[in-house]
Amino acid sequence: MVTIKINCDNAAFDDDPGAELARILRELANRLHISGAVQGSRKTLYDLNGNDVGCMNIDLENACPNCGSLSA
Repeated sequence: MVTIKINCDNAAFDDDPGAELARILRELANRLHISGAVQGSRKTLYDLNGNDVGCMNIDLENACPNCGSLSA
């Protein structure tokens, strides 16, 4: 299971929250492409101003509580 949490309650999201959220997710996708999805990985997510706004965790050993899938 992959869990992504992003706090959108700061100045970087004021003008265009969708664009900032998309930028953060694109940056995360690029980082995962380079490093891969490794069990137990945790990535800190940063807004355009460099503030820590969330994290992504990978747990490939536990099933998703919603669907029971073991895949990330």
